[in-house]
Amino acid sequence: MTHDGKSGLEGWIRTTWLPYTQRIPKEKRELFIEEICSKYLDKVPLGADGEAHVAMVMIEVEAEKRH
Repeated sequence: MTHDGKSGLEGWIRTTWLPYTQRIPKEKRELFIEEICSKYLDKVPLGADGEAHVAMVMIEVEAEKRH
């Protein structure tokens, strides 16, 4: 998954990680998100294209209810 730089990564965290970030007091939430992104980018720097790359695995499951 790629994001448009640090701000794109922060936006993804802000919207996708709601179950986790909502537990952080509102007045500390933005600082928390910025810190997560900074620490991530320290370990996985922006690419030459300026994008933040996040390795992910997506699992798609189909289920069928049987009687």
